[in-house]
Amino acid sequence: MSRPARWARRRPVAAVLALTALALLLRLVALGDRTMHWDEARVAYWTLRSVRGAGVAYRPIIHGPFLPIVVGALFERLGPTAFAARLPVAVVGGLAPLSALLFRRPAASSTTAAGSARFGLSDEETVALAALLAVTPSLVYYSRFMRSDVPLAVFALFALGFAVRALATGRRRHVVAAGLFVGLAVPTKENVLLYAACAGGAAAVAVGWPAVAPLLPWREEGDPRPAASAALRDSLARARRVAAHHLPAVPLALLVALVPVVFFLAPRGPAGDPNLGMALAGDAGWLALIERATVGTWETFRSSLWTGSRSHSYPEYAGKLWGYVLVGALPVAVGAGAAFVRELRSPSRPLVVPLVAWGVASLLGYPLATDIPAPWLSIHLVVPLLVPAAVGCVALVRERAWEFEVDPPDADARRRYARYALAALVVLSAVQVPLVLAATSITPPLYVNVLAQTAQPPEDLSPMRETVADAADDGGVLFYGEEYHLPDERVADRPPAEGENWLGWWLNRLPMAWYAERASAPTAHVGDAESLRETEPIPPVVFADPSEAESAAAVLEPRGYERTRYELGLYHEQAVVVFVDASRLDRRGTDRSVHSPPMVGVRRA
Repeated sequence: MSRPARWARRRPVAAVLALTALALLLRLVALGDRTMHWDEARVAYWTLRSVRGAGVAYRPIIHGPFLPIVVGALFERLGPTAFAARLPVAVVGGLAPLSALLFRRPAASSTTAAGSARFGLSDEETVALAALLAVTPSLVYYSRFMRSDVPLAVFALFALGFAVRALATGRRRHVVAAGLFVGLAVPTKENVLLYAACAGGAAAVAVGWPAVAPLLPWREEGDPRPAASAALRDSLARARRVAAHHLPAVPLALLVALVPVVFFLAPRGPAGDPNLGMALAGDAGWLALIERATVGTWETFRSSLWTGSRSHSYPEYAGKLWGYVLVGALPVAVGAGAAFVRELRSPSRPLVVPLVAWGVASLLGYPLATDIPAPWLSIHLVVPLLVPAAVGCVALVRERAWEFEVDPPDADARRRYARYALAALVVLSAVQVPLVLAATSITPPLYVNVLAQTAQPPEDLSPMRETVADAADDGGVLFYGEEYHLPDERVADRPPAEGENWLGWWLNRLPMAWYAERASAPTAHVGDAESLRETEPIPPVVFADPSEAESAAAVLEPRGYERTRYELGLYHEQAVVVFVDASRLDRRGTDRSVHSPPMVGVRRA
């Protein structure tokens, strides 16, 4: 290959690397500034408890143990901060544009008889895919958020990319690499089961679509129209040849996938028996540990609340989730739609229709499967549409949809208006991305922030955090009222097991419980004013639900406590009243949560 040809091949790689650097920058700058969302505080709390001796085991309430294990290691080294909690998700999300190179059309010399370069993207489409992964607002926002959705989506995308690479090149090593990323995706979140089902359906569509395409009445004239039955036989024969070629690599791929599955899903510490430490020390068999990590995890999931029935309104949930897709990923929706329409007219890109089918199945299925219409679910609706969107966006640019004839014939009026509408969508998409990025991931939480779920505190809670840290050495904090009831303060040391019913009350304590655990502050609870009067001494910080604040004030304010109200929900649906005895707090001009060494010792309780 000549030097100019080599440079032409390298330029897209350089562009993808530059977009990856941009993606990391967008995700890492000021990563710890936003107040922790309730869900972040919930998972971070139990992650810190696991570091302090509670151990780790799969609990559906915090989804897979991938994040708790990785974040726990960072807590030990960097301290329990919002930055450390979000860092793994930000890095995984920031590296997502690299997956675009896996979908790139291989050089002619890289293909084999079993492979086909037609599965790949052109250089322009590869760069477009990397750009969509780098700047799509929903992907950016939830890459700056301690949830498992982005790691699951990115690992699944890499697994898909390696599978496509195996098809395009015929090289079996890509099957093994795909197995590794499937293994990494499994311990992230239960949605991996939906990914597996959709991937199987997309594969079936890929095999069957060649038989459907010749039957489409609106195909462009001049396209060959083979018989549907012959096309299906040819497609099945190709699928059998590809399967036979790659089948020898499947056992090794499954074995490679099993490594991260067992590493992350096997219990650690006192949370389970047998656990990973026992197996490493020779006190438990590896077969028993593998069974515990696989069959045991499945049994735990099967008996969890996530497998229960759903009784919500489908139109309501579907409308919200589809709205999140349009707000957080409009260019993806427009590009995927354009690619799909082009494919219906002139089938030529085998990846487009199966992945659009995957996306449509997700759009229709998630409103049924989910228990809440949370905006982070839009990530799973967007991911399968990214590759078709890259194809469609490049096609729109090449066709210059914004250029029009000044006075086309009347017979072309409908086509002219369609082009106007398409041009408007293209311009709207280009303008929408920076606006949504600015209104969500860059500024503080806004009331109009559609991507932020309601449990995102709208204000800076660092004064509350500092107050709790200062109270850690003088009695800690007290939760007042029935809203914060727990049968025992120690019950929340680890996530609830099946049959335990205290979670609803404990969730009302968020994010205050995270701040208390972060500072190793003791916690206590009283249910009414009479019990509060009998408490001696009353801790210097008391949290009360606004509905019960007046009864607490009758006891606390005569003793010198001052009250402050904090909004805990983006739409003012949750709040807390904090009573503080400032005379007892140690104010030495330093924020111990920032300047002290990592606090990973045993909790004082």
